[in-house]
Amino acid sequence: MKFLKYTYLAAGFCMMMTSCSEFTPTGYTEEPSLPIATSMDYTIGGEAKHDVDITWTLPADKDVTGCVLYRNAQEIETFGLNADRQYSYNVLGTPLGEDVVYTVKVLYNNGSISTGKSVVINLPTETFAGVSNLKSEVDGRTVTLSWNLPSQSYRTGIRIITDGNEAGAKVIEADATSVVLKAQPMETTLTYSVEAIYDTYYYSPAESVQQTIGYVAPKMLFLLPEDCASYADLQDDDELAAASWFANLEDAEFVHPSEIGNYDASTYAVMWIMVDRVGLPMGWENLPGGFAAPSTIAALQKYSNEGGSLYLSNMATQLTVPLNVVPENMAPTIFGNGDGGFGDDVWVINPYLGWDFKDGADQGFYDRTNHAVFSGLTLEDPNSYGYENLPLIGPGQREDHNCMWDCNIYGRGSERDVIRNFEVNTNSLVLATWGHVRDHCVAGMVDFYKGPNHGHVLANGLAAYEWNQNTGVNPYQGNVEKLTENILNYLKK
Repeated sequence: MKFLKYTYLAAGFCMMMTSCSEFTPTGYTEEPSLPIATSMDYTIGGEAKHDVDITWTLPADKDVTGCVLYRNAQEIETFGLNADRQYSYNVLGTPLGEDVVYTVKVLYNNGSISTGKSVVINLPTETFAGVSNLKSEVDGRTVTLSWNLPSQSYRTGIRIITDGNEAGAKVIEADATSVVLKAQPMETTLTYSVEAIYDTYYYSPAESVQQTIGYVAPKMLFLLPEDCASYADLQDDDELAAASWFANLEDAEFVHPSEIGNYDASTYAVMWIMVDRVGLPMGWENLPGGFAAPSTIAALQKYSNEGGSLYLSNMATQLTVPLNVVPENMAPTIFGNGDGGFGDDVWVINPYLGWDFKDGADQGFYDRTNHAVFSGLTLEDPNSYGYENLPLIGPGQREDHNCMWDCNIYGRGSERDVIRNFEVNTNSLVLATWGHVRDHCVAGMVDFYKGPNHGHVLANGLAAYEWNQNTGVNPYQGNVEKLTENILNYLKK
């Protein structure tokens, strides 16, 4: 028998109850006279009676090649022909108290498809018991929540939501009665909500409490390669220039990969990781100085999950993959590591995404100039593009070291354009692209919001962000420094 497991999350879908005859696979024509699926039925199992197993049989006709399964008139799976023509499809997380219609249509080798055979599933509505006696305590930027557990069975977890941000919710073990949340936002009152999770996909009503976090002077870290005793030992001119500037900031310290675990995210609010080297191969596994070591990745994950913010610049944007900020198939693909060359233009970055669509079109126009990272910076148009940009490096020898995202690879999905699709799929806000880009093709600087598997991350992989002009003095060095200052201050909060 064909056995597949499908997880149905009610919050992730918007269903329309529409006739299945309106939904036919490309290249097929519906023929009402063809034999249809038979014996379609379902059983409900599991400890809590939430698991649904749908079964059906295909007709014995020799021209049958398989079938298509629909949920509420939307195609969800296509199957080849089983030898015994018997099928079973397991569904977890079916919404409660709603009619969910599953329909099977049979495929034939002449490009025809049968009408549908359907079954309607409606699991009873339930009220799930939540936690009680929720309390909170604050120590600096660390908030400790505690609660009493409900007695209801088949509890599978506890979910903590901060200020309604479900995308960044924290899920812990089912028997936990407390949680420690480090590096909480300062000078604000936050609402913490705690829910009990049942059978993996169902949530109790939330118990909530408010807590005010005062100001605690945050410190910053700069990650040095393991083989550098101090920042003065950095061999790359751009890395050395950036570290030398960082060393003069207040509450700024340097850390080696082996020392990350010694720094509490509640005190050391942000860590800057910069890699910008000629000849370095593409891929996060090739990052130097122990940055890619399993122990380093584990320490960075812990720091990030405990609330520490990360600034990943230049080639370090590739760390978004092992740190679970983006999936492996969404690693930066625009990459340069050469010596660069001489140019007489100004390298700028563009915070106006989709400039060509600003007067109305089927794609979006996104003005990011009001984001905190651009505060106090003056936009100009030194290259006569017809719109203002942020200049970062002037004429002369420049290293063309981009390390960022080609959004066209991922398409637009169900969104207006590829930028919005990238943002939706990575829980982010794209802040800037190449200066000359008037559409949505690339994401060069991205603000990745805190998620369930990582903290706040800002990634800047634009080649214009070069810390040391290779020939002469960069007339826009002040913009490079102010942009960096803004990013670090933004990530501290």
